[in-house]
Amino acid sequence: MSVPLRCPGPDGWDRHGRTPAALRWDARWRSGGISAAEARAAVGRFLERVRATGRVAVPERLAQDAQLVVGELITNVVQHAPGLCGLGVEVRPDSGQVEISVWDTSPVPPTRRPPDGRRVGGHGMEIVGAVCRAVTVTALPSSGKRVTACLAPRAPGPTDAG
Repeated sequence: MSVPLRCPGPDGWDRHGRTPAALRWDARWRSGGISAAEARAAVGRFLERVRATGRVAVPERLAQDAQLVVGELITNVVQHAPGLCGLGVEVRPDSGQVEISVWDTSPVPPTRRPPDGRRVGGHGMEIVGAVCRAVTVTALPSSGKRVTACLAPRAPGPTDAG
């Protein structure tokens, strides 16, 4: 899996000069070509590179949440979707929002089951829904689906204090 960081022009703005351009990373692979751990690590490296640009602050908590979401979504892909798959991550400098998109060849949308502390497994979409501001599932015209999860920086809570 490659980890290219696509950046905007030298001034850091979109080509129309209106809004700060997003920083993006994406990868594609065939079934079995990636594990959830590899995807989490790649996203962690990408977010570190975003921080290094100095264009946007990515709080550690947001980076951890993004890696958690990627791990859960990629686990679903690995378990349920054969064929070509992809992962994209975008950070918006104006809001600090992180958008994660995972697409695969399975037309079956992921389901969010009701919480059940006795169940082993099957909590992925419950976790994703709990940490994300929004989660959408879009059917792809050629077959398959795209799951998009949006995370936004959160206000520090009592457990975040040092």
